[in-house]
Amino acid sequence: MRKIKITIFYFLSILWFTSSVYAQSNSYVAGANGSVFLPIGSLSNRFLSTFGGSVYFGKQIDNSWTWCGKLEYASFEKENSDKLYLTRKIVIKEIENTYKFPLTKLVMNLKIVGLSAFANYNLIRTNYLTTDLAFGFGIYYWESTRSSYYDTLRIDTSGGFIDAVMLSLPAITQQDWSGGFNLGLDVDVKIFDPIWLNFGANYKAVIGELWAALNLDLENVSTFQMFDLRFGIKA
Repeated sequence: MRKIKITIFYFLSILWFTSSVYAQSNSYVAGANGSVFLPIGSLSNRFLSTFGGSVYFGKQIDNSWTWCGKLEYASFEKENSDKLYLTRKIVIKEIENTYKFPLTKLVMNLKIVGLSAFANYNLIRTNYLTTDLAFGFGIYYWESTRSSYYDTLRIDTSGGFIDAVMLSLPAITQQDWSGGFNLGLDVDVKIFDPIWLNFGANYKAVIGELWAALNLDLENVSTFQMFDLRFGIKA
């Protein structure tokens, strides 16, 4: 939490300094977005989509390039229960069968706070519509927790219940700083000068790792990959 507060402090300091320098210019930009983050790859095996947000401030360098600094946040808290289960082959009365046990007691989350720089390269510009290629890079602080799991998984046979799997795993917390990048498209639609609606679709990757838990059939996640679908206001 202390590292998050330090990151936010530095970001707000940069915003204050930049706004002071360019206060008399018409070429600076600022905005705020809400986002839907759709996990893909191995991250989608653990989490469903979630909401997040970002604020940014920067400067239009020329007619083609705009550079900004951005503070963003996402928190994955809904487990993908359809993919969280144990698969075990168990022999009962000399017959081997495959059983799936849902991990209904498993609780996980992943929180990400990022400070990044991004650039927009203009592709289309009219009086009421702009389309930009967007790409950026930054550093992200992330924290992940996985609950403890103590349970006995049973199978209902014609002769009653039998204990098939006994699970005993302690809780785990991971936290780290990781680099990341994004690439996508932004579309701005003018409402009235100087307010624009901003829409964006980006591929985002944070180079972090969530450890495997083989007893729960959880493979490691080596990169947090996601699609970032944004909507917001830009001035």
